[in-house]
Amino acid sequence: MKPVTSSACATTAPVRIEQADPDRIVARIRPDLADPVFAGHYPGFPLLPGVHIFEFVHRAVVEAVPHLVLDEVVCCRFLLPVDCDEELVVTVRRDGDLHSGVVAVAGTPVAEILLRYRNEE
Repeated sequence: MKPVTSSACATTAPVRIEQADPDRIVARIRPDLADPVFAGHYPGFPLLPGVHIFEFVHRAVVEAVPHLVLDEVVCCRFLLPVDCDEELVVTVRRDGDLHSGVVAVAGTPVAEILLRYRNEE
């Protein structure tokens, strides 16, 4: 599938969907080291901002199921900091209108995000 990017995104890093089944989505993302946010987050010790991690989960969902609209951020937990040059793997599981995303780096979870969507069809 083609990478998802948009001028409305906080980051231009492409989200590459590897699997999109009715109940499971898997995507890979490599943050863009040239993104200006890294100059100020934090100088000399660049970390991926949490809003980017959240956005990667959301973008994976709407790429796989474009008619969904985000209704609610139920829970968002950041477990570990993420260096700006690490590849992220997003795994999203659907249970009705809830989408539970786990973001991992090298197999270690770094964030857990629970989102509620509504069908816009």
